[in-house]
Amino acid sequence: MIILMIIIGMLFIYLEQEIFSTSFYHLKTDKLVLKKGPIRILHLSDLHSKSFGYNNKRLIKKIKKLNPDLIVTTGDMVSSTDTNGDPFLQVVTACVKDYPIFYVEGNHELTAKYDKLNQQSHWYDQYINTLSELGVYVLNNECKKVSIEGDELILCGLAVPLSHYYSVPPHIQKYNHVARLDKISDVLPELNQKKFNVLLAHNPFLAPMYQSHGFDQVYCGHVHGGAIRLPIIGGILSPGGKFFPKYSAGVYTLGQMKMIVSRGLGRLRLFNRPHVVVVEISRQ
Repeated sequence: MIILMIIIGMLFIYLEQEIFSTSFYHLKTDKLVLKKGPIRILHLSDLHSKSFGYNNKRLIKKIKKLNPDLIVTTGDMVSSTDTNGDPFLQVVTACVKDYPIFYVEGNHELTAKYDKLNQQSHWYDQYINTLSELGVYVLNNECKKVSIEGDELILCGLAVPLSHYYSVPPHIQKYNHVARLDKISDVLPELNQKKFNVLLAHNPFLAPMYQSHGFDQVYCGHVHGGAIRLPIIGGILSPGGKFFPKYSAGVYTLGQMKMIVSRGLGRLRLFNRPHVVVVEISRQ
C-alpha cells in the first residue's frame, strides 16, 4: 500500500511538471479595427531551458496547434547557470517562420550576461545573437510597430533592471540594466494614446509604473504562479522568497490597463502545471 502511494505521488509530481495548462483570456479594445476578427497572442515565459520531449517537440506541437498571430516571451527562457540556450532555440527554429516572436530578457538572462561562465565562454552572447539571426525581435528597452492583418500594435520591451530583483553585487553595479528605474520614461518613449500599446516585461511587481506610462496591455512572468497554488489562496511563494505574491497568475486590471501574468513553464511546481497563455483581442 505504501509503495503504491509512493508510485501515485511520483506520477502526480511528474504530470505536474510535464502536462500543459492552457489559459484563454478574451480581452477587448476600441483602438483596433479588427476587420478580420480577433488577434491571437500566445504568451510564453520562464522556460528555464526545460525541454518538453525530444527537441522540445511537445511544446512546439502545442504552439502550432494554438496557431497564434504572434508569440510574446517574457524572460527567463534560459537559466543564468546554463551553458547554452538550446531548448528555447529549438522552439524558435521550428516556429519563427510561421509566427513573429518577440523576446525580452528576465533576471536570469541579465544575470547570465555578468556571470563568470559567460565571461569565459560567451555562451549567452552567442545565444542572443542566434535569436536575432533566426528572426526573433529582441526588444531591449525599445518599441516596434507590428502590423497584423491591417491593425497596428505598438509593442515595447522593457529589460527590468537587476536591482528590482535582488541586491546587486558591487562588481556589476556599473553596468547597464542594473540600477533601479524611477519611471518607465527613463528608458522608453512616451506613448501615443490613440495607438494600442503593449508592454513585455518580466517583472509584474512594477505594475503601477507600467500603468502610469499608459500601456493598454502588459505581459509578465517571473513569479512561476507562486510555485505552489492552492484554491482561493492562489500562489504561495514568489522567487524572491515572499509569501502570497500580489501578482502570481492571470489577468489584473489597473485602471484602463490589463496585465497578463504567466505561471511559466519550467522549474518545480505543484498544483501549477506548465502554463501556456492565449490572449484573444476583440473589438470593444
